Amino acid sequence: MNKKSIKTIFVLLIIMSIKVMSQTLNTNPGANNLNANLDRYVGTWKWEENNKSFIIIFKKENIILPPINKNVRADILYGFHKFVNNNSIIENSLDFSNTSYNNKKSSILAGLGREGIGNTLLGSITHLSKNGIGGGKKTVNFKIEYLDSTHIKLVSLENPQGVKLTRTGQPAYDWSISLPQDIVLIKQ
Repeated sequence: MNKKSIKTIFVLLIIMSIKVMSQTLNTNPGANNLNANLDRYVGTWKWEENNKSFIIIFKKENIILPPINKNVRADILYGFHKFVNNNSIIENSLDFSNTSYNNKKSSILAGLGREGIGNTLLGSITHLSKNGIGGGKKTVNFKIEYLDSTHIKLVSLENPQGVKLTRTGQPAYDWSISLPQDIVLIKQ
């Protein structure tokens, strides 16, 4: 499975979560589903503790929803991250933070949970230092809670549910998660 296929799958998952959790997604041809509630997450967020740091940059973009094929648009959050442990860069996608969603360089994709409002952001982050399915990059699901205008909490990171098959000659799926979680990030 190539990177483009994986990104398409994640867009589909975000769209399905929007459909399941929100009754307001308009899929009529030409519809544009705007969500101002995503704006409060846009920006750079940072956590530092015990010689470790984690940075997330969230950007918002209005994209055409690929699986619908009716020129339906919706707001999404996408982003980039960097994890440093004892002055060693473990993961870094910030070099691509000036690109748009269509450049397919982001390592984060997210949308709001329940009814497109509320304080819970659900999404996925590419765990760049881990092996995923078929030797590709691993992706983990996250839950982030909005605390206030200067603080968000990365509540949890989890492996996606389902069976992970390994092809002969490919590295095994790495079930471990080394990115920090249960942390509070501060808006920069």
